Amino acid sequence: MGFLLPSDASGIRRRDRWLGVLFALLLVFLVARASRKDGGVLVRNQEFGARFLAGEDPYFDPKLGSRIHGPYPPSYVLITAPLSLLPTPAARVAWGMAQALALFAAWRLARRWAREHWPAVLAHAPVAFAIALLLTSRFLLRDTAGGGGNLMLLVLAAWGLDFALRGRDAAGGALLALSLVLKPNLAPLLLFLAMRKRWKPLASTALFAAALFALPAAWFGVARYAELSSRWARDVAAYASLEDLRAPERIPDGLPLPDSSMNQSLREAVHRFLRPAQIEGVPDVHFAEVEPLTAVRIAQGLALLLAVASAFAAWRAREGRGALFSWLAFVPLCLLVSPITWKAHHVALLPLFFALASEALARRRWSALAAFLALYWLACDLASDEIVGRELRDRLQALSVVTWFDIALLAVALGLALDSDPAASVSRKSIE
Repeated sequence: MGFLLPSDASGIRRRDRWLGVLFALLLVFLVARASRKDGGVLVRNQEFGARFLAGEDPYFDPKLGSRIHGPYPPSYVLITAPLSLLPTPAARVAWGMAQALALFAAWRLARRWAREHWPAVLAHAPVAFAIALLLTSRFLLRDTAGGGGNLMLLVLAAWGLDFALRGRDAAGGALLALSLVLKPNLAPLLLFLAMRKRWKPLASTALFAAALFALPAAWFGVARYAELSSRWARDVAAYASLEDLRAPERIPDGLPLPDSSMNQSLREAVHRFLRPAQIEGVPDVHFAEVEPLTAVRIAQGLALLLAVASAFAAWRAREGRGALFSWLAFVPLCLLVSPITWKAHHVALLPLFFALASEALARRRWSALAAFLALYWLACDLASDEIVGRELRDRLQALSVVTWFDIALLAVALGLALDSDPAASVSRKSIE
């Protein structure tokens, strides 16, 4: 640990040079890998945008003969339409560079947090960020492999909330709105602003979101765009209110079928434990059997309980470190309550892991948090098919291990949000 946490200035500079080189190599690797990827979601995104620019239904893929991208709002064309104007190789490079820039922006924001909330361990902020990267490595590699945008959308929302909490209402609202109109799975963050009584940034977000959402109508036509929007809203509402997750005939076209155990949402996790698996090849992990609607209601009750707890923490948390942890708690909440949560979506946990790592470094005697982070890494990052084998990987996936750890992360973040003894008060002697 002497190299990672040196006490002398020369040792810190030497360590930071090595970590800086490794971080730069990671960014180069991510861009190079993205530029060489075949297929993937980026191609589908380009085709989605191209159909929109051609005046066609962007959701209908004529090659598949069915709809795609059902969870995405029609305003997703704000990014896919410009992307479709580039040749695919150039689009891959541009997207990879945007992902690398988002990761660098996440580091800049993390360092600001360390300066304000954990000054005693500011010198070790690069180590905390490296730990966060390690804990999200599996998700980061998935998200950046074929054109995913989860990291970029999270960084937009994170900077938006940071601006909002600093009184920069317009800038904060614009960034948060852009994230939400491209993909609204982080919408519960708006509840955080409401519970903190941040009405100006909340209103700014609503105004910018309305304007950005309506913007594509200028190209597509108001009536036709309204039709796209209403169908998207109906399909998403129908999917979110499904009473039987194993009834494919009720799933709107373009939204994912329950064809595997990859969906790590809370709703799917509860369903797997309370309903027998009906899909060949998927491990059956149910320990009790209830009616499909009962399983859905139990999941909804748990989601409501977690949302109420998060809202309470946002209301009661002190300004500063408490407010930071209270909004970071909403990230695992977003992952849990969304009807569709893939593992790549968990790259959004990067800021929360940085905050937890900083907390663990500031409280050197608090070994329980460090042990929890280590356990998370073992269960959620190392448990890939390359290491544990496909059979065990599928079993852990069916057991929704990542989902239950999301609940644990939420609970830890809520506890720290309500903690009255801020880690920022820890003296520098605690790390010497």
